[in-house]
Amino acid sequence: MHVERRARPVLFSLLCLTWMTPLACKRDSAPRAEEARGPQAGHPAPAPIPATSLPVQVLPGLEAISKPEEAAAALRREWPHPYELLEDRLPQRKTRELRRCTDIEGVDVNDVDVVSQRDTEVVQFQFLQCRVMKALTTARPSRTSQVRELLELKSPGDVLPAAMAPEFGEAQPDKTREQQGKSWSTAEPELHFEPRDGERNAFSLEVTGQDTFGLLEWWATGDFNGDGQEDVIAYRAMSPRGGSLTDIAAFVLTRSQPQGVLQILESWR
Repeated sequence: MHVERRARPVLFSLLCLTWMTPLACKRDSAPRAEEARGPQAGHPAPAPIPATSLPVQVLPGLEAISKPEEAAAALRREWPHPYELLEDRLPQRKTRELRRCTDIEGVDVNDVDVVSQRDTEVVQFQFLQCRVMKALTTARPSRTSQVRELLELKSPGDVLPAAMAPEFGEAQPDKTREQQGKSWSTAEPELHFEPRDGERNAFSLEVTGQDTFGLLEWWATGDFNGDGQEDVIAYRAMSPRGGSLTDIAAFVLTRSQPQGVLQILESWR
């Protein structure tokens, strides 16, 4: 099953409209023809990766920077096109323009004055990159890892939490409780992942569900909560078939056991 070619540019164009251009536009969005395989079928549980220090990594999916040391400067770098706050939002703020990542503290995407839904998604994507880069400025090297081998999985649906499934409309608390401990593939059996071609897409997968399609990327690894375990940041963008909305989010994921569904430490939308 392949992502619909007609709708694919809606998601991938977000990568070409933000302040890191033209680098983001270099991606090859063509899917690979091979079938994705299950992550753990018939294989023993991988042993944890012991080490005195596993370095913080920026993966190719996060194209605003190439290494963690660049995050602090990137947060202060001005964007080519600033945004303004809506007149009735955050009236206590004297500065109404958002010119860089450091300006978005306490600002929600819905506080920004934009014209269209697509503009909202571009702002949201930019805000997500800012929040991930801020997390990288305080991330530490890890002592052990139960997540590193996941970066090479071609079909990670059995270990991704069901809470990563897209939401269109208002959030449903009852549904969130039902999803606890379940994988995304369990909640959506028709979920399918397919690797993307190209060196820069090594940590990028196209995703299709029964009524949705989109993109999953690994953006960074490191110890983001100070417990010594390696965590991984995933970016997920999904759209309904035949619709115009895109649910964009980033998740800090971890686990302390060699098998099982990942735990969400933090999420940004």
